[in-house]
Amino acid sequence: MNRLGTALLAAVEALVTVGVGVGIALVPLTLLWGFEYGLQVDWDVFWKAAGSVWLVGHGVDVTFLLGSTVAKASGVSGAAAPIPVTLAALGFAVVTVWLGARAGRRFAETEHRVTGVLVGTAAVALLGLGLALSSTSAATQPSVWQAIVFPALWFGIPALVAAEVCRRRRGLDPDPVTARVLDQLGRVPAVWRSIAGFGLRAGTAATACVVAVAGILVGFLLLGSFAEVITLYERSHAGLLGGIALTVGQLAFLPDFVAWATAWLVGPGFAIGTGSSVSPIGTALGPIPGLPVFGALPPSGHTFGLLWVLVPVLAGFAAGGLMRPRLVRALGSADSALHRALGGVATGIVAGLLTGAVAWGSSGSFGPGRLADVGPHALVVGAFAALEVGVPAVVALAVGQDLVRLPERSWSRERWHESDVPADLASEGSLLDALERAGAGRTTDVHRFVVEEAHHPVGRTAASDTDRNTLAPAPADTDTDRHVELPDWARTGGVADVPTDTTERAGGMRDRLRGAADGVRDRAGGLRQRAGGLKSRASDLRERAGGLRDRVTGADAERADSTPDDRPDRHRPEAPQAAGARDEQPAFPWSTEEFVAGRDDVDEQSATPTTPTTPPVSTTPTKRWDQTDQVPEDELPWWRRPQDDR
Repeated sequence: MNRLGTALLAAVEALVTVGVGVGIALVPLTLLWGFEYGLQVDWDVFWKAAGSVWLVGHGVDVTFLLGSTVAKASGVSGAAAPIPVTLAALGFAVVTVWLGARAGRRFAETEHRVTGVLVGTAAVALLGLGLALSSTSAATQPSVWQAIVFPALWFGIPALVAAEVCRRRRGLDPDPVTARVLDQLGRVPAVWRSIAGFGLRAGTAATACVVAVAGILVGFLLLGSFAEVITLYERSHAGLLGGIALTVGQLAFLPDFVAWATAWLVGPGFAIGTGSSVSPIGTALGPIPGLPVFGALPPSGHTFGLLWVLVPVLAGFAAGGLMRPRLVRALGSADSALHRALGGVATGIVAGLLTGAVAWGSSGSFGPGRLADVGPHALVVGAFAALEVGVPAVVALAVGQDLVRLPERSWSRERWHESDVPADLASEGSLLDALERAGAGRTTDVHRFVVEEAHHPVGRTAASDTDRNTLAPAPADTDTDRHVELPDWARTGGVADVPTDTTERAGGMRDRLRGAADGVRDRAGGLRQRAGGLKSRASDLRERAGGLRDRVTGADAERADSTPDDRPDRHRPEAPQAAGARDEQPAFPWSTEEFVAGRDDVDEQSATPTTPTTPPVSTTPTKRWDQTDQVPEDELPWWRRPQDDR
């Protein structure tokens, strides 16, 4: 996408972002205009109200002027005077942040992300100016310069952050502005960069944990006070559409309620009107608006209220303990208890700043009279958060041990891959080659692997000032330097010329390797001789087994067959050592099928003279296999006779 296309995309994203935010407020008001007021009032009034609500949601100060009749009917002192509303309905700002981050991710996909961010931010500023001008009337007067700046910041900062995150994840080159900022940051010493980066990361994590617990607490309070909330809805007599509009307005202030709960967990609490206080110690309220959500406020008595202060304390300790290995690794040789303690201090400072910013954004004026002071005190909340998060973080970092142990990351890693070099070339001149030549080689295929270690030289380049912990890039692998060649003196085939101071060591290594190869070669020769003897004995056993088969069956007496019977279903008992050495025994069926079927070999056969080719055949009729137990012991085959255990 070219630069013009990116600019058009950014303008469309800005228009959609503002349109969605204004539509959330305009749709319920339009329904009220149509159904409750019967189209009797000019729709322009509801448009100005929607624009003013959207501007208030982004922190823009809007001053409302009530008529004398409405001011007297309200019964609130000071209602006739101009009423500045500075309490931001942060729900609209959250929608803008979300849509701005999505736009930033889209800008990162183009080559002109800076153009996209700048054009989108400028478009939101122009739209905010248009809404401020169109919402100005006798009843509402928004701040024009705030309408230009604040919505643009809520859109531009998330878009820029999202674009940078996507750029880093995809390995894209930084733009000139980002490169300049990174260059300036690179001038800071590495130790202080590590401490500041750790503090930013750990402080943000601790603050996020506290805010998450605050959100869960708000949800439980609303569920536990469901009856009071419904009662306040009924007392408002707003009707169906009025109830919907009231609910949308309360949802717009939901982030403010979570911020108030965060200040409550930290300790100072918040106020709803001048002189009021809602904190873990107690609750003191005066007259408050009849909004249904205020029915979920905690009661006045808190027996164990101070235990909630442990939430930021535990968050700081957990953030410091869990991320301690990261700080130790970042510090490297500069690791010390003092530097780790400074990391805890940085964590507390970041947590205090973030919590104070959350408290500041959720405080302001909400109406006339005593409602001019609503929300937490930003400075007090930030100071308490810095102490409650920073002190436990210092203890966990400087005194405690690692809660988790992260795996070590070495800059030089071994890479194993299957070698493409032929086996005969890979083992030539080595001890393995000598073993294979001696006859002790493997009978199966061998997978040979090569270990490549990335030996990156540590050096400083022109950009070393920007990052002193960065290693120099490794040169590209080529076919000639992929494998590390062994020196010639380390091979068993011969000795190459080596330096004078290493000749004796090379000779000793050569003698040891040659002696080991000779010993293995001698043992392999002995194994070959033993294998030949076993082979001859196996041949004799096959011949004797063939003769025994002819003696047992008698069917092959007429035929001289010297081929061995290798059928797996045949079992041959050991042949007698010589004719007449043992009494001839009746044959026992050796076929499994015949044994199971119960074959009865009762045929009598006449004795035939013993010849070299015709073994003697028994004239005794064979017994049934199931009658073997009734045969006397002296007539049983020798392998069936009972053995003397003595």
